[in-house]
Amino acid sequence: MARDDRWRARWRARGLLLAWTVLGAVILAAFYLAAFFNAYSPVLVGDPGAVLLLLPLLTGLLLGILLTNAEIVVAAGAGLLSAALAVVLIALFLFAPVLAGVAPADRAAAAFSISRSALSTILLFPLVVVGSVMGRGVGDLFLPSVHMRKQLEELRAETRRWHEALDRMERRPLEGAPSETAVPPPETPKEKG
Repeated sequence: MARDDRWRARWRARGLLLAWTVLGAVILAAFYLAAFFNAYSPVLVGDPGAVLLLLPLLTGLLLGILLTNAEIVVAAGAGLLSAALAVVLIALFLFAPVLAGVAPADRAAAAFSISRSALSTILLFPLVVVGSVMGRGVGDLFLPSVHMRKQLEELRAETRRWHEALDRMERRPLEGAPSETAVPPPETPKEKG
């Protein structure tokens, strides 16, 4: 029974990771295309340059915050996957008229599509990955995972034991006890490995 619950929890976590990654990619692709076709877009973006630079950082930041319980490598990988999927969606949209046969494959359309796809690739990958790693750090700061909270509690308990032992050591000579009977500091926990 417990094994099935762990298995379900693991697959649920993977499903959520994939869902957040795909959702981030769709958001990125939609806003990038809205910025590329500003005059024809139902979503009004004021400055396309701000959208192209700030939106990947914000999306990566949110993705990292949502993946606080995962390792930082997972957050960076989710950022990479999200950026790759967004670039694929942008390229599919840009080349869709030519692929569907409703527009001629001329040089101007190809140059526009290739340049916008290259710009998306150059901007999305570093910005989304940096944003997701930063978001993971912000998430650890404000929403620490269960594992991190457990480590912090253990560290606090060990620090309290050390302070109590130091207080006892400082009081002993004042109370007239010989210095040879000083209380040793508490044992440190053995490292796992």
